Amino acid sequence: MSDTDETIERAEGTPVAREGTPAGAPLDPGQLRNEDFISYKVSVLSRIMDRSGERRFLTGFGLPLTALRILGHLHSHGEGRVLGIARAMHMLGSQVSKSMVELVEHGLVAKSPDQNDRRSAIFALTPEGRAMVEGVLSRAMVKQREVAGVVGAERYRILGECLDLLIAHYGGTDDVARDPGEGG
Repeated sequence: MSDTDETIERAEGTPVAREGTPAGAPLDPGQLRNEDFISYKVSVLSRIMDRSGERRFLTGFGLPLTALRILGHLHSHGEGRVLGIARAMHMLGSQVSKSMVELVEHGLVAKSPDQNDRRSAIFALTPEGRAMVEGVLSRAMVKQREVAGVVGAERYRILGECLDLLIAHYGGTDDVARDPGEGG
């Protein structure tokens, strides 16, 4: 068993090698469970927190969570194009495009022509959009404080750093923003 495997074993009880398995022996896939994988745990936690957040913090905004997250991206970055936002948020271009239509219709985002590319448009928050996203962010901070209260301030900081590292490591592909039928 490698040092990394031992660290994982100690950190989460992951069945990297079951008791009685000689060091370096191949893993028995029959002993593995979904719950043994960090990606599964992150996915489950994300769904749980999204559902909880939608019920507790997002009621009254009248928009799906994806649209609100796009507003948050525009709040942080000022403006953006559909595919640039999709890449940055690791979403499909079609998801961002659909949300943009809704956000423009609600008057929360303004669409203007891209002077450098006539096929593209630039999107930016309207004053109404900025006010809405600031309300959403205020409510979202309540959830962040709750999470920090559950795991403790130091673990919260470490968890954030670890997630940032993993996102940077695994999030480097450009394919995530492209729909299967979209051209390069």
